Amino acid sequence: MTAPLGARLDTLKTESTATLKQVKDAAQLEQWRITYLGRQGAVPKLLKEIKHLSLAEKRVIGKRGNTLRQKLEKFYEQKRQKLGPMTTTTSTPSSTSTTTALPPEPITGHLHPLTLAIRRIQQIFSAMGFLIVEGVEIEEARYNFDQLNIPFEHPARAETDTFYLENKGNAKDLVLRTHTSPVQLRAVLENNLTPPFKILSPGRVFRAERTDATHETTFYQFEGLVVKDGASVSDFKGTIETFYEAFFGKRVSARLRPSYFPFVEPGFEVDLSCVFCRQAGCRICKNTGWIEVMGAGMVHPNVLRNMNINPQEHQGYAFGGVVDRLPMLRLGIDDIRLFWSGDIRFLKQFS
Repeated sequence: MTAPLGARLDTLKTESTATLKQVKDAAQLEQWRITYLGRQGAVPKLLKEIKHLSLAEKRVIGKRGNTLRQKLEKFYEQKRQKLGPMTTTTSTPSSTSTTTALPPEPITGHLHPLTLAIRRIQQIFSAMGFLIVEGVEIEEARYNFDQLNIPFEHPARAETDTFYLENKGNAKDLVLRTHTSPVQLRAVLENNLTPPFKILSPGRVFRAERTDATHETTFYQFEGLVVKDGASVSDFKGTIETFYEAFFGKRVSARLRPSYFPFVEPGFEVDLSCVFCRQAGCRICKNTGWIEVMGAGMVHPNVLRNMNINPQEHQGYAFGGVVDRLPMLRLGIDDIRLFWSGDIRFLKQFS
């Protein structure tokens, strides 16, 4: 009878590390890599069996398997550097020998964790019928603020919150967009969209604020807009719970708290039941059982009018979250600045 996958992982870990200690030269090290980490190696073969496990077992065994693979890759690299480049010796008719150093193996790149998160978000919302739209990062103030019911005196328009650009003769006020809502506004106006429609706009945004472990001047947002007859808060709640369940692969529930955003009325903050402790209380949710994930609300009538939509005939809801915080939660990353550090040691962990 085949041993449980977890026990076989433990055996493989012990065997591979013990065998690596016996490696004396580069040729033996290459053979070790092929045996354990190669395409048909012991570790990849074992990881392929995880798909046959239950969902609960996949989470536990999958994490252990990936941890083992990463550790063995690290041990291999350390050993390779210690031994130096692989060499080959060839004999000539005069019995002399020459040693030729082989070129180092090329480093295989991979997608950035934020790119992976954005693609996953787009895939989920596309399956729910959302149109994915993108737009410019240098935006006119009228689209970034005025058309979204954000008046001139609003704090968000202060230079302490927004990056303004020199116009150089251009009469338009230009800013680095502070959110991706203008993308939705432009999409509706430029394409003459009429209800019903569902739009999702992911993209990079900019805020003039102090950076810390949870705040950056540059980050990615995803914002959604749904306008249709009968759009309601309960409709939004079901939509967003469906999204987060698909993203985290776990059952979740959403909690709405009253809040204020100028482009929605009413507005609310959205909390998600903690996917790590199941609301028992943990470090991630600060022992509250809930994690704040986004702001949302019913689209303000003025914003609907600015999109040439009659607010007496149609309603809509809008929501926006920070992309960077999703992989932080999913992967246990505690500092948002790491995504923008360019540190290859950090990025290589998420291949």
